[in-house]
Amino acid sequence: MRKHVQTLFIIVVTILGTLVCVDAFKSKKSNSGFDTGFGCATEDITNMYADYIFEWKLLISKAFDSAEMKVFGDKPTPDIVGPHPDPDKCICGGRGVIIQGDGHKTVCPYHGKKDDVMKEHGLIFYQY
Repeated sequence: MRKHVQTLFIIVVTILGTLVCVDAFKSKKSNSGFDTGFGCATEDITNMYADYIFEWKLLISKAFDSAEMKVFGDKPTPDIVGPHPDPDKCICGGRGVIIQGDGHKTVCPYHGKKDDVMKEHGLIFYQY
């Protein structure tokens, strides 16, 4: 009788252990694509740090302002030229095509037409 009780106990323990392992290794589907394994969604993590991120942005901005004052003596005015609704102020000069720093060309969002780009060849036609 004692052998039967021991055998029954071993069978029950084996079945329970198998069920626990199957549940532990079962694939968990996550909507975010990132599973932390701790039951905390990525959105929860983002919300948790939202206030810190705003503070960090302010501190970084102040650090850049301080560095500019030390290096340049005063806050420089940016000379960056980019797309602008006014053709005279736009980097494309009203032609509709922006020549990038590495030489490739893109259509100006204000003055260019998307039909000017042949997608299969990447060619841009100028309108004069």
